[in-house]
Amino acid sequence: MKNISFEKYQGNGNDFVIIDSRGNELYKNYKTNKIFDIKKICNRQFGVGADGVIFIEEPNEDNYAKMIIFNSDGSEAQMCGNGIRCLVEYLHVNDSMNNNIEYKIETKAGLKIAKYINDEIKVKMGVPILECQNIPTTIEKKINSIPTHEFIEKDFNNMGYAVGMGNPHLIFFVKDIESIVLSRLGPIFEKNELFPEKTNVHFCQILNRDNIKVKVWERGAGPTLACGTGACAIHVAAYKLGLCNSQTIVTLPGGNLKIDWSKDDCEVMMTGNAKKVFSGSMLIN
Repeated sequence: MKNISFEKYQGNGNDFVIIDSRGNELYKNYKTNKIFDIKKICNRQFGVGADGVIFIEEPNEDNYAKMIIFNSDGSEAQMCGNGIRCLVEYLHVNDSMNNNIEYKIETKAGLKIAKYINDEIKVKMGVPILECQNIPTTIEKKINSIPTHEFIEKDFNNMGYAVGMGNPHLIFFVKDIESIVLSRLGPIFEKNELFPEKTNVHFCQILNRDNIKVKVWERGAGPTLACGTGACAIHVAAYKLGLCNSQTIVTLPGGNLKIDWSKDDCEVMMTGNAKKVFSGSMLIN
């Protein structure tokens, strides 16, 4: 038996177990020997409980750190907006304790740059992906350059919009978000045949041109309180469709994120915070 130290952080209620594997073999041992069971760690009754597990690794290039993230079902994710804020908060608290520091973080979805300013974390989330094969989706039709398809499922009939943020997102704009039964529609659309690698699913209500309210179903995790990459994708779709201004507040069940984007070749800017929940250790066989 071996004791593994971890810290748990949350961003807008989206929570993660963070394991710092810099200077040790923890992540390497996980990959080669499967010394962790991600699903058990994330189980809220029999484990620590989390939406995902983040490993911090030494960077490959001249950057601050590398983020490797797994969903609660054990699948590896390319990127997570709330997760990267949790990672940056962890680094800020444990490594430096300085304000206004820029963190360059390597992810499976490319290099992400975050700035810690006045207890808020602003992240350059990358240029949105609208090319179907790169999202990826097999949707062929486009409206205002966004892949678009009419989805009909039981009593739900709505246009869906696909946007990539290093991971795939399917976005619906609805008149009444409270009428959406997430537990029924989420898993159906997550596994829709038009998304070969599955997809995150978001049901959104435009409150006004500055505010969007959202329910989230995350690929590999199910219903979550927030999704950072999703908030970015939602803003991009809404802006391209003329439904919002260049800056919006995206209201998720776990809190708000500020999103800023208006030009196709620019990175989406996401601003929010993250907080430490607790520290602990796990017994591993």
